Amino acid sequence: MGLWVLLPSWVSATLLLALTALPAALSANSSGRWWGIVNIASSTNLLTDSKSLQLVLEPSLQLLSRKQRRLIRQNPGILHSVSGGLQSAVRECKWQFRNRRWNCPTAPGPHLFGKIVNRGCRETAFIFAITSAGVTHSVARSCSEGSIESCTCDYRRRGPGGPDWHWGGCSDNIDFGRLFGREFVDSGEKGRDLRFLMNLHNNEAGRTTVFSEMRQECKCHGMSGSCTVRTCWMRLPTLRAVGDVLRDRFDGASRVLYGNRGNNRASRAELLRLEPEDPAHKPPSPHDLVYFEKSPNFCTYSGRLGTVGTTGRACNSSSPALDGCELLCCGRGHRTRTQRVTERCNCTFHWCCHVSCRNCTHTRVLHECL
Repeated sequence: MGLWVLLPSWVSATLLLALTALPAALSANSSGRWWGIVNIASSTNLLTDSKSLQLVLEPSLQLLSRKQRRLIRQNPGILHSVSGGLQSAVRECKWQFRNRRWNCPTAPGPHLFGKIVNRGCRETAFIFAITSAGVTHSVARSCSEGSIESCTCDYRRRGPGGPDWHWGGCSDNIDFGRLFGREFVDSGEKGRDLRFLMNLHNNEAGRTTVFSEMRQECKCHGMSGSCTVRTCWMRLPTLRAVGDVLRDRFDGASRVLYGNRGNNRASRAELLRLEPEDPAHKPPSPHDLVYFEKSPNFCTYSGRLGTVGTTGRACNSSSPALDGCELLCCGRGHRTRTQRVTERCNCTFHWCCHVSCRNCTHTRVLHECL
C-alpha cells in the first residue's frame, strides 16, 4: 500500500508496508494503534497480491490485520486507490489549515503528524475525518474508472428520472467506497473508551460528507446541440469540496462525553454513545465532528505536547483574520523583509511548437512571526 502519511489507528499491529513503485511505509506505536505511514521499506521480502502488485515488508515487523489482508486480496487493484486517497487527504488537510496556527504540519519520521494524533482534540477529529473521506472518495472513483476488479460503476439508477431526463452513464460507486472504508479503516479501532467512540464517529463523518456532497451531472442529447433529452448520473464531489465542509464542521465541532442513560437494563451497545458535554446543546449528528479534549494553543514549540509553534510562519500584516500577523503570531509581533524574485513572464507561443518567455524580477515583501 503506497501510503506516504501519518494516519489514524487503522492497523492493529506495528508494520511497515509499501508498494515497490511508491516510496511509502507503515508504522505503529507501542499501543498497537496505527499512527504512522512514512519512509521507504527496504526489505527484500515480497508479498504479491492477486494483481501481481508487490508489497515490500519489513521482516522484523508484522503485517496488516487478518481482516485487512483479506479485504486487500478480495479487491485486486485497491492498494493504489487507498494510497492515492490518503495522499490527497494529507494535501487537503494542509490546504484547509494553511492560514491557521495549526497548519496540519508533518515531518519526516515514524510519526508524521506528531503527537496530535494521540490526543482527543478538534485537530485529531479532522485528521480522522479527512483521511477516512479520502479513502472513500478514491475507492469510489476508482470503481467507476475500472481500476478495481471487484467493483464497477453504480448502475442501479436506470430508467426515467424526470419528464426530460433519464438515468444512465456511469455513477461513482459511493456505496462500495463507504462499505470498504468502514470495513478497512474502522477495523483498526479497538476498545470501548471515549477515544474509540470519537475515532469511529469522525471516521464515519468523513465518509458521510463524501456521500452527502454527491451531485447529479447530466449530458444533453438532441438535434443541433439542443437539450431535448438528458442522460444523468451521480458524481463525487471534489475532495476540496469535502475538505471545505469538514473544515466548517471542525469550527463547529461538538465536545462530547460518555452518554449515561441511567438505566441498568440498557445493553452495553446502548451505553456506548456520545452526548454533548453541555446538556443545553443538541447531540452530535452523524455529520458533526466530535472531540473531548481542549486543543493546545499551538503558539510555541512544545516537545511534550508535540506542537511546533508559529515562529517563522508567514503572516498577512493587513488581515484581521486568522492569517493576520496579530493572531497567527500570538501577539509576539512579526518581522518584515524583502525578497527579490525572478519569474517567467510575458510568455509567447510560437507555431509550432515553442514557447518563449522573459525573466521578470520584482521585489516581494514578506512578514514572518517572531
